Amino acid sequence: MSPLLEVSGLTIRFGGLAAISDLSFTAARGEITAVIGPNGAGKTTLFNCITGFYRPHAGRLRLQHPDGSEWALERMRDHVIAARARVGRTFQNIRLFPRMTVIENLIVAQHRDLMRASVFSLAGLLGLGRYRTAEREALELSRFWLDRTGLLGFANSEAGSLPYGHQRRLEIARAMCTRPVVLCLDEPAAGLNPHESADLNLLLRRIRDEEGIGLLLIEHDMSVVMGISDRIVVLDHGILIAEGTPAEIRGNPAVIRAYLGEPESDQPAEEC
Repeated sequence: MSPLLEVSGLTIRFGGLAAISDLSFTAARGEITAVIGPNGAGKTTLFNCITGFYRPHAGRLRLQHPDGSEWALERMRDHVIAARARVGRTFQNIRLFPRMTVIENLIVAQHRDLMRASVFSLAGLLGLGRYRTAEREALELSRFWLDRTGLLGFANSEAGSLPYGHQRRLEIARAMCTRPVVLCLDEPAAGLNPHESADLNLLLRRIRDEEGIGLLLIEHDMSVVMGISDRIVVLDHGILIAEGTPAEIRGNPAVIRAYLGEPESDQPAEEC
């Protein structure tokens, strides 16, 4: 697979604490790359750097689009990363507009395209053709992703009225309406039951295989990580301790130590 995101020497500090230290790895287009590690390992901080919420103190974040254009994410503002570099994201805590309908949540995700087509409301008020075309395309894309996520029958329901698992899928559908080249998913299986997790696995594989984008996944559910990941990056205290396929990571001693801790020594303590 061709390179999509190259992370090189990434470092970010909060006060005197290095949340991420000299991190380097590559994520490929058409693959699911999972980022795992114990609590406090730096996983969400990494996502916040990629999506522009944090500015790293050192290092590079290079995103390459299919057309060959390259985007230096570490130099860009968050709204530009989302709109122009086309980095999509979901969050650990659901961030839908609960009183809007399901389809309205997806149309809102396309507001930049609609605002440009409306010439910042003028064409929309006058009902010009370019805006009607953009509005029709936004509705079509919304319906497409509602169908792909099994939510088309809920299009006119309030988002906040959906079962929890449906809301998780709606967040993914909304992110896909931004037409991302890379999608960052922060614990998408959090709170799901085993059946919902299995459905999520199928959905993410389909997005990978049919859309050809790259997916970055933070997840504590190892059944999800091992079931769908092509590559796994393991962090501990902001440092890369392992990288490889699920089979390579599963039995890695450094990964086991990070999750389970160092075994206690059998040697008796020395007397003072």
